[in-house]
Amino acid sequence: MRKSAYARKLFLISMEDNAEKKVAALEKYIDMSIPVISTEALMEAKPQHRNKILLIDFSEHKSLVQSIKNLPLVWKNFETVVFNVPKRLTTDELLSFGQLKGLFYSEDTLEQIGEGLKGIVNGQNWLPRNVTSQLLHYYRNVINTHTAPATVDLTIRELQVLRCLQAGASNGQMAEELFVSEFTIKSHLYQIFKKLSVKNRVQAIAWADQNLMS
Repeated sequence: MRKSAYARKLFLISMEDNAEKKVAALEKYIDMSIPVISTEALMEAKPQHRNKILLIDFSEHKSLVQSIKNLPLVWKNFETVVFNVPKRLTTDELLSFGQLKGLFYSEDTLEQIGEGLKGIVNGQNWLPRNVTSQLLHYYRNVINTHTAPATVDLTIRELQVLRCLQAGASNGQMAEELFVSEFTIKSHLYQIFKKLSVKNRVQAIAWADQNLMS
């Protein structure tokens, strides 16, 4: 195998005993070692070590975050690869992994993951088409969303919901469009109504028609 011209290396972040067993077959397939790094070591990582690409087992994701409260903030400084993902993730979940370079589902084969990791180490992104679409949709909205009047401090997500509301979308349609749950949409609507000092959807739409550029 041709060695990468990049000084970038994969590290498995894990707190589990014998974590190296998770990647033993991958190491053999890609002919590259994947050292295990603990959460504590990652928190202490210095700027010169930020060529690390963090490999995260999705099944261990929650316990990793719970172990160190600020861990998601730390790994935003690193490129990340998530594997063993059982289902489609929401956009917010995808964004929580920071500089996401690769994602592999539970049903992906050793060969598929191995080829993906080879590409990632050499600077490529290796994301499923649906994940790429979700992230593109999100960032396009970030770029295209005009800022509301300065007196109203709406978040980007709240502006997205308000624009969907303005277009006549139902809660279910908004949830599908933004890849979140209906409960999350209701929560955003509550915050929007509160910030705009309106009582219902009609008033919120009227505010949007008057204050948001098309």
